[in-house]
Amino acid sequence: MKWLRFPRILGIVVCLYLIGMSLVFGMLSSQNYRFVHGAESTTGTVIALVPRSPIGSARDPDARTVSRAPTVRYEVAGKTYEYTAAHGRFRQTLKIGDHITVLYDPADPAVARMRGEGKVLVPVITSGFVLSALVVALMLFRTRNLGASPSQRKPAERSDGVREPQDHLG
Repeated sequence: MKWLRFPRILGIVVCLYLIGMSLVFGMLSSQNYRFVHGAESTTGTVIALVPRSPIGSARDPDARTVSRAPTVRYEVAGKTYEYTAAHGRFRQTLKIGDHITVLYDPADPAVARMRGEGKVLVPVITSGFVLSALVVALMLFRTRNLGASPSQRKPAERSDGVREPQDHLG
């Protein structure tokens, strides 16, 4: 049946897309893990709350309900640096003047993150893509013979494991 080809091809494309996204988010998780485990920490002070889009949003940061990302000033070896979080929160718990832990790259202290930033969300997204890809692949595998003509199907097995004889009528 030709009508089954389109959903099967679409399923394969979706599965490949999900595997690709799993790889992308897996690399981001890996980069974050390496950064966190090689980083030094210091204490910084929140100096501003900047309008930013929340994670996963394409919304204009100047929209009516705006999220705020903290800008933190921290000092390393007598030199002052500033870091603004990539994404904000709608219910920002930080206030200007709060002290928070900042992780920075010892080779380049200007590269920084706040402790906990990207710690949970990226691995959860990665896991979601992996599980989705597995579900689609399983569905494709389970329906691989659906719609095939009888001559293309594998011989059926009985419950005792013996194959049923096939008719070979020409």
